[in-house]
Amino acid sequence: MPDHDNGCGAAVAEMTASTELAKDFTLFQIEESLVLLAESAEEEGLTPEIERALTVYLEGAAEKRDRVADFIHFCEGMAELAKAEGKRLQARQKHFEATAERVSAMVLRVLDYLGVKKLEGRTNTLKKRKCPPSVKIIDDTKVPAEFKHITVTLPLPQWQELLAGSGEEFRKAVLSSIRKAGDNGGVGGNQAGAEP
Repeated sequence: MPDHDNGCGAAVAEMTASTELAKDFTLFQIEESLVLLAESAEEEGLTPEIERALTVYLEGAAEKRDRVADFIHFCEGMAELAKAEGKRLQARQKHFEATAERVSAMVLRVLDYLGVKKLEGRTNTLKKRKCPPSVKIIDDTKVPAEFKHITVTLPLPQWQELLAGSGEEFRKAVLSSIRKAGDNGGVGGNQAGAEP
């Protein structure tokens, strides 16, 4: 049997080399090599070695580009799934929060109906507890300025410059009036709570 394959063996070898190239090198490395090979072809002429290398790198580049695009699509799909899962979890959170509020309100009604302050279980106690202080403002314009607070967000260097340019007394007053997140004033009512 004659030992010729009409160039099929060389084509298979080039495809294998292209696949290995796409697997082993980054997109940047392959694209940079293509540029260098093209420059070599311009300077030295298109030799058979440069032509074979160009063929392998062009095939490898096409495969690598597809792999990179497929990976980007995969990441985008996973991000969409995570976004949908986040929405589902938020809806689940709201459902449980609403259920807890509804059951807590029912416990308050039971405590009020029975005229007791608490109900003891084996491992938990149901009782009224004070709500965190809160106030509902109906007309913001009627609240005196000394009871209003603002939140200012500045880059640290501007904040430091602002303080450095102020008098010592004013600086101390500003620094002493800074409140941390979560501070609030006002009055509140009762809520039901379960304690272990």
